[in-house]
Amino acid sequence: MKPLKLLFSLLLLCLFACNLTSNKNADKSNGNVDTELEQQSKIDSSSIEITVERGAFHYDKFVLKDTLITFYPPKKSIGIGIDNSNYNQISEQVISTQTRNNLVKKILNDGFFKLKNFYASNTTCNSHLTVTVKFNNQLKKVISEDFDRECPELLKFIEQEVIKMHNKELKRILLPG
Repeated sequence: MKPLKLLFSLLLLCLFACNLTSNKNADKSNGNVDTELEQQSKIDSSSIEITVERGAFHYDKFVLKDTLITFYPPKKSIGIGIDNSNYNQISEQVISTQTRNNLVKKILNDGFFKLKNFYASNTTCNSHLTVTVKFNNQLKKVISEDFDRECPELLKFIEQEVIKMHNKELKRILLPG
């Protein structure tokens, strides 16, 4: 009788284990229905890099890598040029992970990776804006010949947010002309 009891116990244990495994698989498949936003909340900081390059009278760039924003002035005019010396020296600003994640989520939700690669301008007095985003094995560079006209709103937003987060007030200087 004992062998029959043992066999019955093993059979119940096997059924229980199979049922548990199938419930876990069902939970995982339901987990795959997570929205893109929920998946993005698990952001790998080593995979994030956002570069904003400005043209015209700036020719500078801001690079957000992980939670550090670094401003790089134009190579030719470090220490000279624009009156405000903040525009002529490399500077860094650390931001919170939450702030960075909010920016990345906005960029992804607003379709940065669906934008065209190039936006031409029909005017002659232009100042380009180039935004490059590296995120989770995706890399996209979007160039707009004019940061003001014919430029996607998302590019303008990214430029303004990165400058604001950098916190040194290095906004575009518009010269008459």
